Amino acid sequence: MRIGLDGRSLQGPRTGIGRYVFEICRELDVLLPRAQFFVYAQEPVELPVVSDRWRCRTESSEWARRLKPVAWLKLRAGRLCKDDQLDVFWGTATLLPRLPVGIQRLSTIHDLTFRLAPETMGRTHLLAQRLFFARDVRAADHRMVNSRGTAARLEAWLGGPPASVVSPGVSSVFRPADPAKVQRTLAEYGVETPYFLAVGTWEPRKNLELLIQVFRELQREEELRNYRLVLAGGGGWRNARLQQILRTGSSEPFRSVLPLGFVPDDQLAVLYTGCTAFVFPSRYEGFGMPVLEARACGAPVVATDTLELRKAGGEDTVYIEPNAAGLREGLRRIIRGPATPAVDRTLLPTWRTSAEQLARLLPA
Repeated sequence: MRIGLDGRSLQGPRTGIGRYVFEICRELDVLLPRAQFFVYAQEPVELPVVSDRWRCRTESSEWARRLKPVAWLKLRAGRLCKDDQLDVFWGTATLLPRLPVGIQRLSTIHDLTFRLAPETMGRTHLLAQRLFFARDVRAADHRMVNSRGTAARLEAWLGGPPASVVSPGVSSVFRPADPAKVQRTLAEYGVETPYFLAVGTWEPRKNLELLIQVFRELQREEELRNYRLVLAGGGGWRNARLQQILRTGSSEPFRSVLPLGFVPDDQLAVLYTGCTAFVFPSRYEGFGMPVLEARACGAPVVATDTLELRKAGGEDTVYIEPNAAGLREGLRRIIRGPATPAVDRTLLPTWRTSAEQLARLLPA
């Protein structure tokens, strides 16, 4: 079997969709030992598996490398797919290239942000979703989503056959870290305890501006005076105001808000382990992988109350409305309430299970 996949999400640091694709591909390699895999991207990417069965198919034309990623997928990737005589193509980020007849099409829908929170998106990405999303999803032979909440929203909008749910798993790296390692890693990052942790790309949907505002208000009211707020995550879009808020706070007597930028998984697991709580006040998510990862590391969690995040957060998460009143109450409940019970890792989803669910959709 010759399997192609959209590799755009594997470019740069792996977050969100990139991690989802990378981890599932590693398991697919084990489940499908005779398959050949072709990863399509404008520039070279780190392949999930180092093997002669995996090839990165990149753009040879200099002018085409300058195209926006979605334009490249639509205008150029299909030619490479045709040359490779694929049996199936996996649209890892929903959209599909122009493919020859006979190639099966799989499309993964991670969220419906462009419909539910369009104001949080960049213009180019929003335009691409509006132009191609519905058409490509309808053209797919199989539709996959990462949560039942996303499945329900998709079916209410587009109808058609039910989508298959292929939820994220938890990597083995996300587990409670040794106390000595926690202490060492926090010192390397300059993080003092106690602290709250937020993880996510700096973009409006993550609601980080409001989190910082509420956190600082509670500090001024003496409720969180000794706490820090640590932000882990790379730069995103439409975040000029967030950057200004952080610059304004840098003149405080002590740095109560500490942005770390992108943090690798092994060190992120340590930050989860050491925090007082993980806070995820996102306006909207298709699933919320960081919530699952934080729980796997034993961190109490405060998260927005949506069907999608309840799947990731389970019964012990403190659920809130993503507004100032909700955040204030959520943070107060954490510092006043009992510790979160330990999570039974055997009950957490695995990437192997995710890959098995996807593999069942591939042609025999």
